Amino acid sequence: MMSPSHDPTQNRLLAHLAATDLQRLQPDLKLVPLSLGQVLYESGVQLRHAYFPTTAIVSLLYTLADGASAEIAIIGNDGLIGVSLFMGGGTARPAGQWSRAQVMPINSPGNCSRMSSIEAEQHSACCCATRKP
Repeated sequence: MMSPSHDPTQNRLLAHLAATDLQRLQPDLKLVPLSLGQVLYESGVQLRHAYFPTTAIVSLLYTLADGASAEIAIIGNDGLIGVSLFMGGGTARPAGQWSRAQVMPINSPGNCSRMSSIEAEQHSACCCATRKP
């Protein structure tokens, strides 16, 4: 159950769903606080959740074997972490011997709406392609 002060439609992807589709998703969305530096995914690991940031800003870092890293994407309230769950996949990009990618909150810890991978896969077939005009 969502906290009365947490509005999943603070995430723009969720806000653009048709009202009936959002109503189907809402019971499965859980408010989750994300802390600075918390790792959400690592390459090659089975995805367990999809995250819709509302107030957090999340980063995708690419780390080389020598320890050097580069930020290759930033996801805020206009995005989704774990999009492959809605597209039929359930594993983060495979890790090579020379690199790995991690997704982690950066600069702005905050909240997100989280859904389990099972729920995301169930919803993807029926409602996630529907948008408000």
